[in-house]
Amino acid sequence: MAADFSMTAELLAAHRISTSVSEIHGVLSGQICADSAAFDLGLSIKILEIPEDTKQVITKLLKMLAEDILSQLETENYAFELLLPDADEEFSQRLIALSQWCNGFNAGFAGAWVRDDSAMETDTREVLSDFSRIAEVDEEDEEASESDNEVNFMEIEEYVRMAAITVFLQNNANQSPPVTLDINVPDENIH
Repeated sequence: MAADFSMTAELLAAHRISTSVSEIHGVLSGQICADSAAFDLGLSIKILEIPEDTKQVITKLLKMLAEDILSQLETENYAFELLLPDADEEFSQRLIALSQWCNGFNAGFAGAWVRDDSAMETDTREVLSDFSRIAEVDEEDEEASESDNEVNFMEIEEYVRMAAITVFLQNNANQSPPVTLDINVPDENIH
């Protein structure tokens, strides 16, 4: 079952977590795409700077999201979806969320990548570079029409979705499904 953006945002707000839903989803996705067999939920908590007093509740959310991401990435029908605001939300909010997702993906990937950089596929390097550029976008094209902005956004969102799947397949090809994520978090203080 895919996560719901609005419900996840409400849960985060209720626990005074200011990190965006999209950035969290991006961090988890980046880690899983780098190497799902070496996934470390504790690393996600460190990257996202989750406060100690909310760690227990947010850990449950992160576990659910990570399992959902892996399940989507492992399907053969390209079912992976980015966790972004619904299409009926303001365009600027969706654009910022996509930017945050890409930024989170790169942070999660970088945190989880433990192999030598020379082992990284060219396509993966290009995706990470593209995601860096997308992460810098924070406003719509003022000269383009609303429908043009919408079409451009949909194309970029689809590119990001498929690029993440490509990175997952390149970096997890030698693993025989199903991979089980290490979703245990050490009890030590994470700060």
